[in-house]
Amino acid sequence: MTMSEDNSTGTDKFEFYAALFLGIAAIFTALASFQSGLWGGIQAEAYSKANTEATAAASEHSRAIVEMSKDAQIDITAYKLIQDGLNLEGSNPAAAKSSFEIATYLYTRQLSDAGYKAMGLPPEAKKEPVETDDPAADEEQTEALKGEILDKASEVDLVGDANYQKEMFAKSAELVEQSQKTFKEGQAANKTGDSFELATVIFAVSMFFLGIALVFRTDVRWKMLIAGGVLLAGGVIYMITLPWTF
Repeated sequence: MTMSEDNSTGTDKFEFYAALFLGIAAIFTALASFQSGLWGGIQAEAYSKANTEATAAASEHSRAIVEMSKDAQIDITAYKLIQDGLNLEGSNPAAAKSSFEIATYLYTRQLSDAGYKAMGLPPEAKKEPVETDDPAADEEQTEALKGEILDKASEVDLVGDANYQKEMFAKSAELVEQSQKTFKEGQAANKTGDSFELATVIFAVSMFFLGIALVFRTDVRWKMLIAGGVLLAGGVIYMITLPWTF
């Protein structure tokens, strides 16, 4: 075997490895770019969803405030009617009864369910009365419920009830929490996409060493080839450890 044949054989072997590594680097570069694009789409979708949820949370919070303001006004008006009725009981029983009935109506028909529950008013009073064969008993039961409602309503501070406020804001708080969770998912997707971009950079540097190795005709080309191969292997290992979309 002549020296020229040895050189020819060595060159072919070197070029084979260089071409093989370049091909692998190109494939993984394409995969890394593809994954980065997919994670970018997931990030954009998550941010959009988080924004929608945050808007819904703000709307729900505003609705709860309006509802609470309405409940507070109803409570104040009904409480005033109760006091007016108590003052009129001795001098004008009919007017007192009318005040009590209006106050009862406000609590049972106009107050929100959360407000009614927070005041501890009897749940059966919210239902339509069921008539029986004994009108006197029906009237007695109705008056008893009215009396219970008026008694409890005079003792409870609806506006300052922490449990009432918590229940009214529960849905908006849930939407805020979900929005924050979705936003963090978007941040995680963004971070993962950046990691795949870094893998793309590693493969690009690897391809630079592998490509420039073909220019040299001395032993330094093998060093360049090894350097490119090490970078390629490192990039592959790094990319495998990342979360994939499939």
